[in-house]
Amino acid sequence: MDSKLSVLLTNDDGYSSEGIRYLYDILSQFYEVTVVAPQFEQSGVGHAFTFNQPLHYEKIPESTGIQGFFVSGTPSDCVKFAISYLMKNKPDIIVSGLNIGENSGLSAFYSGTVAAAREGAFWNISSFAFSICAEAIKYAEDYVKLVPGLIEDILSTKMSMSSNDKRIYYNINFPCCRVEDVKGTRVTCQSLAYFDDRYEKIEVQTHKTGEGFMIYGEKKDIETSNGYDSRALMNNHITITPLFFDATAYNAIASLRWLEESYSKR
Repeated sequence: MDSKLSVLLTNDDGYSSEGIRYLYDILSQFYEVTVVAPQFEQSGVGHAFTFNQPLHYEKIPESTGIQGFFVSGTPSDCVKFAISYLMKNKPDIIVSGLNIGENSGLSAFYSGTVAAAREGAFWNISSFAFSICAEAIKYAEDYVKLVPGLIEDILSTKMSMSSNDKRIYYNINFPCCRVEDVKGTRVTCQSLAYFDDRYEKIEVQTHKTGEGFMIYGEKKDIETSNGYDSRALMNNHITITPLFFDATAYNAIASLRWLEESYSKR
């Protein structure tokens, strides 16, 4: 591995999360790693960023053994701020995670972990999001040992892609089982299974009404094929899902062309 490669490491669980500590310890053996992570947990914030109030940052205490900074904002803020202000040079790689809780399928749209990798791709930087099923947190230190090899293998493949494909970012999920029980690695499509989101009323003391609502739900209509990340992850595969940020529904363009002529006559 090229020890000269620089890595910006971030997450959405906050700089004190054990997940980012595991990744920092392993990546520091191979790369020059700088942590720029949220001060507080930012799970589920998606690609939100701060634009109507100032950001703040501080150096992470030396007692943590981590070199870097914590930022008052979101994961996307961390990437933007690191690249444009905190780091002298643009990093070669951005790694986000290790998120405690899987981010397969539509979860990726809500995930701050995945959003940090997407933000990195906006800047044309090779970016990776790593997550692990919450039930497998006790195996996290074993799984992170696979991360440098996965990064290197993906980077070597990326070199052969056309220039138009190089802004892909990678959503990688580790399953619930022990590493030795993994059935293999799957390069998958993003699952389109949906969440049957519901809200349950609970008693709270933090609001004048004395009540609040907590969201819960499960994935529904999960594809049966291991070609999709949600199903492959359930079947104890490590999933690698290449993602892109062009959300254009190309199949709909032809059927909408008539509107161009129709409205041009008005």
